[in-house]
Amino acid sequence: MKKSTMLLILVVLFLVPVVSAQDITMSVDQSTYYFLVGQNAVVPLTYNNTYGKQLDGQLKYTITQEVKQGGFYYSSTNTQSSAFYAEEGNHLVNLNFGTSESPALLKVTLTFSYEYNQEQRAVTLDQISIYFVSNESQMNNQPGKMEKSSEKVADSPPPQQPSQQNPQQQLQNNQMSQDSNALKQQLEKQLREQQQLKDEFQRNLFNNSEFQNLHQQLINQGYNLTSSSVNPTDNNSGRFSLEYKNEQGETATLSGEMNNGELENVQKLTAEDKQQMLQQLYQNESFQRYLEQLEQEGFNQTNVEFSQEDNKTNARINFRDGQNQTAAINAEFVNGVLKDVELEKEEIQQAFSWILVLSFIIIIVSCIGVLILYFKIIKRASKSNISGDLNKQEPFDYLSEAKKLLDEAKKLFEDTHYKDAYGKAAQSLRLFLSYYYGLNKEMTNDEIINYLKCKNTSYQQIKDCFDLCSLVEFAKYQANKKDFDEIIHTTGKTITSLASS
Repeated sequence: MKKSTMLLILVVLFLVPVVSAQDITMSVDQSTYYFLVGQNAVVPLTYNNTYGKQLDGQLKYTITQEVKQGGFYYSSTNTQSSAFYAEEGNHLVNLNFGTSESPALLKVTLTFSYEYNQEQRAVTLDQISIYFVSNESQMNNQPGKMEKSSEKVADSPPPQQPSQQNPQQQLQNNQMSQDSNALKQQLEKQLREQQQLKDEFQRNLFNNSEFQNLHQQLINQGYNLTSSSVNPTDNNSGRFSLEYKNEQGETATLSGEMNNGELENVQKLTAEDKQQMLQQLYQNESFQRYLEQLEQEGFNQTNVEFSQEDNKTNARINFRDGQNQTAAINAEFVNGVLKDVELEKEEIQQAFSWILVLSFIIIIVSCIGVLILYFKIIKRASKSNISGDLNKQEPFDYLSEAKKLLDEAKKLFEDTHYKDAYGKAAQSLRLFLSYYYGLNKEMTNDEIINYLKCKNTSYQQIKDCFDLCSLVEFAKYQANKKDFDEIIHTTGKTITSLASS
């Protein structure tokens, strides 16, 4: 009897860990892969779902591409996510990371996030290295399994309770899920193709001999490349803009176009270039005359602004006086040579006669205002302060306006006006960010993202919202409630967090 009891206890002890060990693991058979240039980089991913049922979640992957060629180095990072359905049991999925036409390195991080029993969990593989090499002698594929298990994600948001569904609803939802998954796969394919086009254009740009010469000039001057932005039309044509910085914090830019492999409208502007142009300007007689005039009138220089267009560079020296009036001296340079200098100044009323005329007008208007006010008080005492209120202009409440646009977007989506709903959501986010950062004007999605990049502010979630809204607005992606709710959540969270900071 005692032996059978002990045996039962041992069986229970062995079974409990097995039953309770509900988890998702992901693994690859090696952490570093080698492929020949031109080959597709296919990495087999194994996952094991021990929950006893399918779990739905998001698979997020971040790819950093590094290219070293001909003494040049550059890198770009791309993060994307898509719906992923982890079926019960052990499965193998082949991940295709595309190909490269030149030696390169991809660093890949994979994260699968899901929810179970009102708890957010995630499993992350960090990092997988993928090398593209030019010959087989450089290939060094060696076994080295990398495996990770899921962990609880801290500060998870409260989950939505699933509603009971009849078989017909379940069938419809399954079909909608399949359609949504197919559309997301199509969207991901388009995004991958766009990123691949950018990478190919950037590689061809860095291989261009004229570009290499300009780039090397900046390197020799002590500048290092800090960021790059490209907008290609094909792999050999498009616009580019690169930013550099030296150890003193001074910046330089290199921008222009490449058309069928040939550089056009190239603009290079360094701190030294700016200094040389300012030296020309300070020696110009017209500038000296304008400067003397402004100084005599009590103006002080505040800052200098530069802008470029084709082979022209415009310099604007701004001034301000004690009465907060502004003035500026504008200079135009063509190929670095000063061509024109102009004074831009608010006209100051100095003639005594104009002061008398203005005073007379003010007196007449004031008298009329007093009479109007008097009669309004007699007729309607409750509105005695209306004339004062008319002269007050309330500041623009951009926070309320952004929330109002977001509510309108929700209502439009409920009324099945999907394109308008996505457009209103994007407008709400653009308006809030523009006024929050003091830009105070209507801006495009790209202008907002570029501004956030310049401020080194996190922008990826905002860019994802803008991209998805644009795809729906231009009928390149089918609207669905899950994506729209995510956009509303991200927009609302962004507005709330920034407004309270």
